[in-house]
Amino acid sequence: MVLLLILALPPPGSRACEIALVIALDVSRSVDKSEYALMRNGIGHALLDDEITNLIAWMPGGMKVTVTQWGGTGQQRQPIFWRRLSKRQSVVEFVEQLIMVNRGFWYADTSVSEALLHAELMFHQLDHPCRRQVIDVSGDGISNAGPEVYPISDTIAARGITINGLVVAGARPDPVAYYLSEVIRGPLAFLEVTRSYENYEHAMKRKLLRELAPNLSLLD
Repeated sequence: MVLLLILALPPPGSRACEIALVIALDVSRSVDKSEYALMRNGIGHALLDDEITNLIAWMPGGMKVTVTQWGGTGQQRQPIFWRRLSKRQSVVEFVEQLIMVNRGFWYADTSVSEALLHAELMFHQLDHPCRRQVIDVSGDGISNAGPEVYPISDTIAARGITINGLVVAGARPDPVAYYLSEVIRGPLAFLEVTRSYENYEHAMKRKLLRELAPNLSLLD
């Protein structure tokens, strides 16, 4: 699998980096303390998987990644500023920082639209743009606060930014259908679904493999 991923990448070049990734974590009231820990730690474990670290090491210029948290209206924060990931040690250092991040909001509403607006602003912090810009937004429910999502997701995607989703299914109204119709947008955008937070790590790994080597999505 690693060999296929490596072959899917273009040869190293002079660009600043291959991908700038905003990991936007849902910390609304529907996510309890243990679920937040499973989500945060699951992302860390997925990043440390050998397939992922090998892929990052082969990316032209590596990747840049930041973490945001989002809840309701006006409840967004960036606990980890942009970091460049290239060799495994840089990934280890990032994960060590990530697993220490506590949630910024409790009992918050859910505003996916404001989460996306906040995530897009993060790209303006970069001195040099990467070849691809991706927002990786998690969630287990639909918006109940803030403006409508689809006009915002459409506008962001029109600027060349891909919005991918990772949904924990099971709530009603159905968040899977909601993310498919309202949220995911842009070049090669896709939705990854898991049935429980216990499987979040495996879903995140699948998602990262597709995000970091998007040519593989053509093989599905």
